[in-house]
Amino acid sequence: MTTLKGLCKKYELEAAPEFWQAPENAIQDIFNGAGPDWLPKWGRDILSQLLRLYQGAFIVHDFDFAIADKTEEGFKKANERMWKNMKKILNKEYPLSKWSLWHRRAQWHWRAFAAYRACVRCGWPAWLTD
Repeated sequence: MTTLKGLCKKYELEAAPEFWQAPENAIQDIFNGAGPDWLPKWGRDILSQLLRLYQGAFIVHDFDFAIADKTEEGFKKANERMWKNMKKILNKEYPLSKWSLWHRRAQWHWRAFAAYRACVRCGWPAWLTD
């Protein structure tokens, strides 16, 4: 079974140095799937299924929120890192060179964009409280 950090390494995701230094069990304690903490588990389970391709990006994003510096700059950086990591995953799983997969790439791209925009527009309260 792949560890959470192992999944992030597989896609060569960007993360804070503290992420790579943290023990796996600390990452497991922080990661709650896709969606904010206030969302019921069943809601996060649905979102996590719909956005399953991007689990690695959400692992890093949850860690960023856990070590949040509570600044607007930090909030923007965490969301931009998530967007960049989602694009890394998308490019690895559905590369532009495989034209036969473009329809799936488009489907996953829009899911990534929707998740990113939701975090940008609605994530500020969680950034301040996590």
